[in-house]
Amino acid sequence: MNLVQRATLIVAAAAAYLIGFWPTWQLRDLVLQAFGNPAYEGVWILIPHVFLYSTLPALFCVAAWFAFTRLGWMPAPRFSLRWATFGWGLGAGLISIAVLVAFFFATGQAGAFHAPRVDPWLATANVFSNFYEEFIFRGFILVALTAALGFWPAAILSSLAFGATHAQYPLALQGLIAALALLWAWAGRQGGGLLAPYTAHMSLDWLVDPIL
Repeated sequence: MNLVQRATLIVAAAAAYLIGFWPTWQLRDLVLQAFGNPAYEGVWILIPHVFLYSTLPALFCVAAWFAFTRLGWMPAPRFSLRWATFGWGLGAGLISIAVLVAFFFATGQAGAFHAPRVDPWLATANVFSNFYEEFIFRGFILVALTAALGFWPAAILSSLAFGATHAQYPLALQGLIAALALLWAWAGRQGGGLLAPYTAHMSLDWLVDPIL
């Protein structure tokens, strides 16, 4: 791969990341304002997760990945259904849960945990938004940067980018999210496809969201 091809892939990965901020945030705000800024509950948990939060960068990644695959610059997306794929994902998910719980206890935030309260709207919303995020970060961005830079530089950069998208959290928690994302990238490499990090991501959210 020549320098121009590498640079193009890096720019495309950066564009996928930046689209998650602009125009995504502007589109989200316009839609929510048009509906009177509804409370974040019920169907208004599901709608933003499906259509507003990560949809534009995910669509960009679909188009860019198709184009670069046709050019022979990137391999096609991998969606392995082997048991080993889900095993790597579940293992990474359980490690992520243990690390997250330990982080909250170590930082004196144990009071953030409460009795389980399952929100079916949020649980369903995560099915969509988590897949979009995995397709973007452990999918297109990771694979594009891997083609340009190699796996570990790509995994570190894509994980830092993923952590930075969680700007609603304190910096320390963003750093932890980036570290977990690095684990998920490695699980995807070992497990043979996107369904490994997706399984890890879903395991974390479905088991932790009800108690945190």
